[in-house]
Amino acid sequence: MFKQLRDLFRRTEPQVEKLKFDDLPAWLDAREEEIREGLSDATAPSREAISSTLDHLLEVVGRMETAEGAEGVHPRLRDISIKTLPRFTKSMTQILSRELSGDPETFYATATDTLKSALKTVRGQGKYLSSLYPDEMKEVRTAIKDLGREVNSMTEAVARARRDLQQVEDLRELHGSLTRIREEYTAASSQARDHATALEEVNREIQKTEEDLAALRLRPDYARQQEIRERIQELDTMAEEVGRQAASIRTTAIHVFRKAGKVAEKAGDGAMAAVIDRVLDAYTAPLPDEGALVSLTESVMPATLALIRQGDLALKNQEEISLFSDLDTLPTEMRELLHRQKEIQEQRAALQETYASLPDVIEEQRLTALLSELRRERETKTAARDRAESQREILRGSYAEERERLRSSMGALVDQDVEVDIPDLASL
Repeated sequence: MFKQLRDLFRRTEPQVEKLKFDDLPAWLDAREEEIREGLSDATAPSREAISSTLDHLLEVVGRMETAEGAEGVHPRLRDISIKTLPRFTKSMTQILSRELSGDPETFYATATDTLKSALKTVRGQGKYLSSLYPDEMKEVRTAIKDLGREVNSMTEAVARARRDLQQVEDLRELHGSLTRIREEYTAASSQARDHATALEEVNREIQKTEEDLAALRLRPDYARQQEIRERIQELDTMAEEVGRQAASIRTTAIHVFRKAGKVAEKAGDGAMAAVIDRVLDAYTAPLPDEGALVSLTESVMPATLALIRQGDLALKNQEEISLFSDLDTLPTEMRELLHRQKEIQEQRAALQETYASLPDVIEEQRLTALLSELRRERETKTAARDRAESQREILRGSYAEERERLRSSMGALVDQDVEVDIPDLASL
């Protein structure tokens, strides 16, 4: 008794079969073969019985072709039966002569279709034959009943095998999906590392370039560069102011000369109108010629002032009165402004040429351009690294879901405990 109790407590839990992930495809192949062999063994008696029944049915249908039929059948019914018999035996022979495959699933599908077709024929054409051939039709119905029973006996085994085979196929797909995710995760991890390494290098280059630029701006010669740059900025400000003054005077002059041109045209003075048109062309040109503009203005001022004094041309505001009160104000102011614009442009061009030739300027431009390029490169590589890391996170989530599905599917496929060792993505 003591020995029995000791043996009882020594009993261990059932051993769990450990299966490597890479060995799963071969294991599934073996499992599929096991399922198919099991189906073949389970359905062998029924398949043998079905084949025998079909042979018997063919024999019965063949006998009906030469049978004389029962006595005492109404002549009209006999005539119908005799006419129906050839069609019945031909249909049944075709149905029953279908070749049955050795594969249980295909055998089952063919047998099921044969059963349905035979039943349809018996219920259709066969209903006219029972009176004339009662014994033969009874044998046919009995054989079809036997055929149906054997087909039904295969149904559960075939359904179970199909379910198990589908589970095997699902597991193959899950294994393939996990393998693909692992490969993509490895690639994404490699890309993320490569982008991170490249990003570190770009950051080092940016830091060095910024340091070089800062050191450049501490050089004594850089002060000269700053002076020239500030002077150029001053000239730009002066050019803007002179440009505004010139634009204001040109706008006022154009307005008055247009009115003078209309007065001249109305008075029939075509020569004066033509001169005024040339003046207007000069004032509205994007880059007016100083000499031509002033000369044309001087040539048209006497006639314009005459129109004003005669009352044919009215001045509307103080600006117009100031510019057209005498012959010299407008030409003089335009000459001075245009001359000042030209001086500023020449001074700026000379300073710009000097500025561009300074060694520190050239180096600063090079470093500034390089810094901009490196910063753009950093943005690009940062985005690429972030995309790779985001892809890694997505794949990690998909991997966890697929791994859990595989483990659950394995439990549904096999009765014994089989544990698949699926590696973590962190180990890749």
